[in-house]
Amino acid sequence: MKRFLVFLSLSLFLFSTLNATSKEKSGTGISPTLLQEIEGSFRMERTDRLVSNILAEMEDGKVTVDREKLLSLDPYFSFKLERHAITNQQSTGRCWMFAGLNILRDRAAKTLGMKDIEFSQSYLFFYDKLEKANLFLEGVIKYRAKPLEDRYVEFLFREPVGDGGQWVGVAELVKKYGLVPGDVMPDTFNASHSRGIGRAINLKLKEYALKIRNPKTSAADLPKIKSAALKDVYKILVLNLGMPPKSFQWRYEDKDGKLTVSKKYTPLEFAKEAIGDTLDDYYVFYSIPTRPFGKLYTIDMDKAVADRPSMVFLNLPIETLKEMAAKSVKDKEPVWFGADVGQDGLGDKGLWMPEAHNLESLYGMPFKLSRKELFETNSTLPTHAMVFVGLDEQNGKIGKWLVENSWGTKAGKDGYYTITDDWFDLFIQAVVINKKYVSPEVLKLFSTEPTVIPPWDPMYKSFTNN
Repeated sequence: MKRFLVFLSLSLFLFSTLNATSKEKSGTGISPTLLQEIEGSFRMERTDRLVSNILAEMEDGKVTVDREKLLSLDPYFSFKLERHAITNQQSTGRCWMFAGLNILRDRAAKTLGMKDIEFSQSYLFFYDKLEKANLFLEGVIKYRAKPLEDRYVEFLFREPVGDGGQWVGVAELVKKYGLVPGDVMPDTFNASHSRGIGRAINLKLKEYALKIRNPKTSAADLPKIKSAALKDVYKILVLNLGMPPKSFQWRYEDKDGKLTVSKKYTPLEFAKEAIGDTLDDYYVFYSIPTRPFGKLYTIDMDKAVADRPSMVFLNLPIETLKEMAAKSVKDKEPVWFGADVGQDGLGDKGLWMPEAHNLESLYGMPFKLSRKELFETNSTLPTHAMVFVGLDEQNGKIGKWLVENSWGTKAGKDGYYTITDDWFDLFIQAVVINKKYVSPEVLKLFSTEPTVIPPWDPMYKSFTNN
């Protein structure tokens, strides 16, 4: 009898569960009636058949280019900075570093009296990886008692060391490790094709992370484990990128073609001579419409260097970011910026503009989200960092911006791109501005207490994809 009652109870439970599930499905699924309604809403007209035939043979991006919009733009810019040779980050996520060093090379060329100079991206890349490895290990030590399912722990293990970064990473790395010319430590194959390095480092770091988290590991053992891990990472970096120089001999041709006398430098000495003490003059601004403007923020667990503060940034309206960027460019100062380059781009024409691809003409329906709606629906992220080096202003109104990219000379127009001003309004997310182009009222806000953004905050995504 007892067994029967247990069986009956279990049967009733399963029946009620299945019945509830059945009801839920019938109420939320695509019913035959709804399907019939959907199917009846569309009739294949002559133009639809033409579109269908076209899409069967080629991607929509090939047929949606709005030629009329393209013809509305001319190739001229009323303000244009003198530029240097285009760089190429190749198969890496180093755009933030290339853009940052492209800002600094302007100052260095002027200071040293050179026509052009390119810093070693590989040198900074080396120490960026080493510092990120240390940050990961410190995080594992800090949260080693927490379960693997903990939000912080899960974030740490997701990707211990990636290629991405921010302007602040460039600034802090240069202040700590200095700079070297590109010909002193040029890119190796694996410096410009970094997937293999990242995989090797992350596998090794996760191995050491489990040792740190082992309950049998004592607190006294932690420094030894961390040291051993960093030594292994260092070896991987040296084998792939080469040994970073502690000092080097260097000479160069000035802008008049005169060869200078060879001089010995440490990387810090070279950075001091080339760019001076200017890195703290730059401030980071974002425009995230889903959060209050005029507020200072900092990012938890996203430092560039462990013994330096986290990045802080001020959230301001996009119009303010544009105003500051324009002041800088007009004064011949390039501007580092982050943007969502996956939106409305024509790479072969070197152009980003809203509705460059006219989807409405293809599908017969509008496609339109405002800047705020793009953020609200997680439809935009800063996927790439570049440099503003010009703008076109007519009758007091900016129409377009000139961009120096780091995808080599075969991309865009000899390495340069055009961004229309209305694309700026939608997809520019961050700018780095020299303080001389920032009002005193805005600068004061950097002395306020910042709000900390945790790794699981949707806002965090805006800082992890450059």
